[in-house]
Amino acid sequence: MKKYIYLIILSLFMLGTSFYFSGCSTLSSTGISSVAKSESPYAAISSSDRYRNIYLQSLKKYTRKADIYDKFNTVMYIGATYFTKPFIYVHTKEYAEYYPLNKNAFIKKLKKSYVKFGKNITFFVSVYTPEKSYNDLNSNRSIWMVYLVNNLGESVLPVSIKLPKRKKVFLKKFFPYITDWSKQYIIKFPIYYDKENNKLFMNNAAKWIKLVITGVNGKAVLKWNLKHGTL
Repeated sequence: MKKYIYLIILSLFMLGTSFYFSGCSTLSSTGISSVAKSESPYAAISSSDRYRNIYLQSLKKYTRKADIYDKFNTVMYIGATYFTKPFIYVHTKEYAEYYPLNKNAFIKKLKKSYVKFGKNITFFVSVYTPEKSYNDLNSNRSIWMVYLVNNLGESVLPVSIKLPKRKKVFLKKFFPYITDWSKQYIIKFPIYYDKENNKLFMNNAAKWIKLVITGVNGKAVLKWNLKHGTL
């Protein structure tokens, strides 16, 4: 009788052990499959984050900031990004991170962006002023004068100062220094200092350019150093 009971217990133990290892095998296989599947979106997010960092580094490289104070009072906060060809490229790539483009669509948009920003010396400028009436760079009656100067003493006035067509919520993703209270402008300057004599403003002798915003309430100067007429 005892021998019979012992055989029953042994059989149950062997059955349980077999079930346990069988279950582990199934769980392990399922687990690997689940991990493999779950790694895909995480890898995509990681890749996206890496490119976001590349974009932000490029944005920092081509962006300058300045403040205008009248005694101890803040008159203006300014952030300006210079649209160089390298920045136009990463800016377009960043756009493609949010609005997926196939290869042909990306190339088409990139070429369009080169044309849009490449015909002039272009800056994206964000301005905050505590006094809203001061924030009027695009007005013919503005209290501010805007111009571009280089180390050769040459200066050019804007071809145009316009408000962006995009909404602020869109722009803030690409230019995080924008605040809820700031106003944005696209400022374009001519490529030529002397077009008749085919003299470029940013020629090989130009070591730096300065974007100057000046008026009766103060002056802001934002400087970009150049290498052979470009950044």
